[in-house]
Amino acid sequence: MSLGAWRRLTRQIDSRKSRLDWQTKLAYWSSGATHSLLTRIQHASHSDRITAAHPEPPLFLLGFWRSGTTLLHELFCCDARLGFASTYACLNPSHFLLTENWMRVGHCPQTRRPMDNMLYSWTSPQEDEFALLALGAPSAYEALIVPSLMRNPRLLLDVRCRSQEEQDRWVETIQYFIRLLTVQQGKKLVLKSPPHGFRLPMLASLFPLARYVVLERNPYEVFASNIKLWRTLLGSYGLETISPGEVEDFILAAYVMHEEAIAEGVRLIDARLITSVRYEELALDPVRQMARLYEQLQVEDFAVVRPQLERYAASIANHERNRFLLSADQVQRVNSVWGRFIEAKSYSWPEGHLTVA
Repeated sequence: MSLGAWRRLTRQIDSRKSRLDWQTKLAYWSSGATHSLLTRIQHASHSDRITAAHPEPPLFLLGFWRSGTTLLHELFCCDARLGFASTYACLNPSHFLLTENWMRVGHCPQTRRPMDNMLYSWTSPQEDEFALLALGAPSAYEALIVPSLMRNPRLLLDVRCRSQEEQDRWVETIQYFIRLLTVQQGKKLVLKSPPHGFRLPMLASLFPLARYVVLERNPYEVFASNIKLWRTLLGSYGLETISPGEVEDFILAAYVMHEEAIAEGVRLIDARLITSVRYEELALDPVRQMARLYEQLQVEDFAVVRPQLERYAASIANHERNRFLLSADQVQRVNSVWGRFIEAKSYSWPEGHLTVA
């Protein structure tokens, strides 16, 4: 993270629940100062190209956390004609133009994500939200470090509820990061980040010719998987304590906000530029669903990428989905808060993947 981003976050830490010790504070400050310096060096060394860059309208992949957006992202990124933000670029936005090529020359070992066991490496497609956070933009992932921000999901997730200064900083940051990626790759970009769903109305005005895919998944599974996701990440990165009940309250409220923002954004976007897919159908037959998405959005010639997609689909054919356990009270809360969405999407209880304690 940049030093400015870290300073803004520290002002919001609840001192009564803080887990911030002096060693962690020193590490963040020294890292922030280094990355702020590297940001200036990277910009100075590429300033002419950054200024001259003309990014193509991106393809945004939208979906609530744990809806399967990573799978969809990986599938689109099988197409060498499309660019994407790598894990290295997203976690090192201050210097990836200077250093990522060196990293790629070396060994890039794969590891497994703690929430779903999917393999990834420095070169894997990643959420650009991490880059926005590191560069100092208002971000939903501020809550990974300061969990108390989850108590006000509207302010955390809807950039339009922030000050005008923060809104401007978010717009400038995402446009700048897209320029950096364009300088690096010179391709149409496929951008995936669950928080972008909350910003669809803003994206529609910022990128009027962009294309969008909205991914949906059984809400019961989404809820259960989100509990594991947030508990895992908050346990690793949170500098405050937060109760399991507060995490559940956030997930429930955030999903409603996400659905409302998607509905608002869809009304603003040309129907030819936006489509949707269900995770269940994508996981069952990824090649067929990708062919449909390519045709509907006129992304590129699908025949060119079909062999690569077939190989990737074969490589993940034996991937086992997580199985989850919910309490009866949790199921009742999901039905109470999300019931209208579950009914509207014609979903039912996912037998075989979810158990009630």
